Amino acid sequence: MQRWTILWVVSLFWCVNAAGAGTIDDATGRNVEVPEQIAHVMPAGPPAAILLAALAPDLMLGWTSPVSDSARALLATEAARLPQVPRLTGREDVTVKVVALHPDLILDYGTVSPHYADLAKATQQRTGIPTVLLDGSMREIPHTFRLLGSLLHRQERAETLARFAEALLALPATQNAHRRVLFARGADGLTVVAPGTDLAETFTRLGWQLVAPAGPGSSHQVSVDDIATLDPDMLVFADPAMHATLAQSNTWRSLRAVREGHAFVAPSLPFGWLDEPPSINRLIGFAWLGGGDPRTLAALFNAVVYGRTLTASQLDTLLDGVHPLQP
Repeated sequence: MQRWTILWVVSLFWCVNAAGAGTIDDATGRNVEVPEQIAHVMPAGPPAAILLAALAPDLMLGWTSPVSDSARALLATEAARLPQVPRLTGREDVTVKVVALHPDLILDYGTVSPHYADLAKATQQRTGIPTVLLDGSMREIPHTFRLLGSLLHRQERAETLARFAEALLALPATQNAHRRVLFARGADGLTVVAPGTDLAETFTRLGWQLVAPAGPGSSHQVSVDDIATLDPDMLVFADPAMHATLAQSNTWRSLRAVREGHAFVAPSLPFGWLDEPPSINRLIGFAWLGGGDPRTLAALFNAVVYGRTLTASQLDTLLDGVHPLQP
């Protein structure tokens, strides 16, 4: 308990006082002046929205992408009733719309790259609203909870979330560590994630050997034939639509991983367990891929992180077609 108290105090001091009262050094190294009291926070994109919904839904102005009724039914009331707001990380210039919402702070959360660093700086310049970018890597999730919790005066809630995240991240590696695994996104299962990229972090932490046919960027399109040539030992899919595809497609069923029962499809409610968006929701996917019982994980994660205790019927619907990973 003493250790956690010290960590909390250090986080609070760093956030509020490291560069003077009312300032914060974000993940890009920018020193941003922020109000002492923050009543309205605008998420820049979907990853930031999920982070805010878990920590401080009462301060969040809304969701930056559509949230289905099925997903809203699994969220705490404050988060479920929020409207959709403009997305700052998209291609459209939504400056006027954002300013009209009068946020006290704009929060971006995710990849720390020159592109997103420039976007945060430009957003603050255009809107005149303090804009911070926090590191979205999985290893930083506990620290991010504590840092943002201090900034928003939600330290107790942040500490609960940070400890839960630490417990999940500390889970031991699985017996699948040396298998060659391919991870694919999209309804057709043909957008593969490249090894060594931000999107591959879940698998890297597990110690898995992520493989993918060669291609540009962190994710790219391939064919089923490309995957067959690579012949991975395991297939992991992010989109639930792949349940039907794997059951109906002779081409997919011809792959060794599918024939041997080593093709797995992640749940997607209230948000994807593996990404889409790549935010704190990846923690449950990490624990599931690590061998955790999906029903237990779904019940705990939803109650602790999303603030809603699920009924047995809701768990049945959420986990339809999902099963523990086989060694």
